[in-house]
Amino acid sequence: MTHDEPRTLTVGRRATERVTISAMMSSLLQAPVGSAANITSDVDDHIPEEFETMVSAAGPYMGVLLGVGFSAIAGLVIVMVVSTLLKQIFRRKSVVRRAINRTRVPGFCIVLLAGTALSVRYAVDTDLWWQGPAFVLLNVAVIVSVAWWALRVVKIVEAVILSKYIGQGEPGVEDRRGRRVQTQVDLIGRILAAVIITVAVAAVLLLNENVRGLGAGLLASAGLVSVVAGLAMQSTLSNLFAGIQLAFTDSIRVGDVVVIEENFGTVEEITLSTVVIKSWDGRRFIYPSAHFVATPFENWTRVGTELLGVVEFDVDWRVPADALRGRLKRLLLTTDLWDGQTSNLQITEATGGHVQARVVVSARNSGELWDLRCLIREDLVNFLRTEHPYAVLTQRMLMTNEEALAGRPETVATGQMNVVSAEPEHTDHQTGRSTSEPGAEHAPSGPSTQFPAEEGLFTGSMAAVERNREFSGPGEDAYRERKDRQSE
Repeated sequence: MTHDEPRTLTVGRRATERVTISAMMSSLLQAPVGSAANITSDVDDHIPEEFETMVSAAGPYMGVLLGVGFSAIAGLVIVMVVSTLLKQIFRRKSVVRRAINRTRVPGFCIVLLAGTALSVRYAVDTDLWWQGPAFVLLNVAVIVSVAWWALRVVKIVEAVILSKYIGQGEPGVEDRRGRRVQTQVDLIGRILAAVIITVAVAAVLLLNENVRGLGAGLLASAGLVSVVAGLAMQSTLSNLFAGIQLAFTDSIRVGDVVVIEENFGTVEEITLSTVVIKSWDGRRFIYPSAHFVATPFENWTRVGTELLGVVEFDVDWRVPADALRGRLKRLLLTTDLWDGQTSNLQITEATGGHVQARVVVSARNSGELWDLRCLIREDLVNFLRTEHPYAVLTQRMLMTNEEALAGRPETVATGQMNVVSAEPEHTDHQTGRSTSEPGAEHAPSGPSTQFPAEEGLFTGSMAAVERNREFSGPGEDAYRERKDRQSE
């Protein structure tokens, strides 16, 4: 056989195939109408076996490709139609529209992967080795896509709720009710996200028969497992339920001014497991949520921001109480820190060699009350020091004239609020000013109406006013809501 013989055989084979095809077409043209069975038989007889094998092998792949293409088209149509309708419904809420746009990709993936899984299920022969693993992987992908889409739907619901109570932006410092709603919505969203992820993981595990059997065994011993899990996660679960309780029982909310374990601050954030308290100096105290359920604490803005404050002085027995009350009244009438509601000065203690003067005043909020108390303390101290120095508490010794002349004190009494000498001290009963000291005439001082610039912690400067705003409570709407709830 020469090198021209293969070419001769190929040409001969092609000629034979052309003759076969020509004969088949002639038989088809010469066949009478209605003999479909004969035509099919003739076609089957004249189709090469290699062609039949190739078509049979390519059939499953073509079916899968057709399923993927149809699923892709259907997914695009469904996603575009649904998203367009939803965006038209919420056309005035840009935040909701952005959340709807984020659901397009997971929605398209659900339709595409579900259609592909059905194609693999029904278009591919079960004898093929890759049919089973491919179907399982596609089911896993569908479950993941559904979970992804469900999380996006939760975000849409959150956006709808927040847009109703807050608007298009973030809640401001004054919008205490909006911040409370945002806290509750965040808590619910996190709970739903945890549930969705848990269900998705469980669904994926149930696809495997071995894991399914393990799950049945765990369910059979659910009593023991639940006890062990409850003991191991006792603190975590208690904080979780405590966070939910705090969010929905309204014992505290974002913006409330609280005092817990001598730490004073505002509630900055409430999560599922922790509560963040922001102190006046910028520090953050992070408490577990269960701590607020099991431990008593003070809520200064439960139904309002108005508070009473106390200023105490330890003074001499000879303190002029009437003059002190007059000075306090003049001070309060000249300062904006006092809300005009409550003010009094009383002598509450008269033991231990001294008396205690107690001032009670009111203010609009805790920040202004702090500055008012400091102002009263500073002004009354200056008033006593400059105009009534004899009223300042001092430590004294009592000596007789003979002991003083001898220079050898035999008895010394300390801490006794008696006279420092045998000579009596004279006072003016109208003004309460001492007249026994040289140069006792002093010009009456005026009350300090406010602190010097930058000296007030909550008033007097922009930073102080901003700090005071954080301690203004959750707002009038919150107080009205709480009062209505208490009256029911």
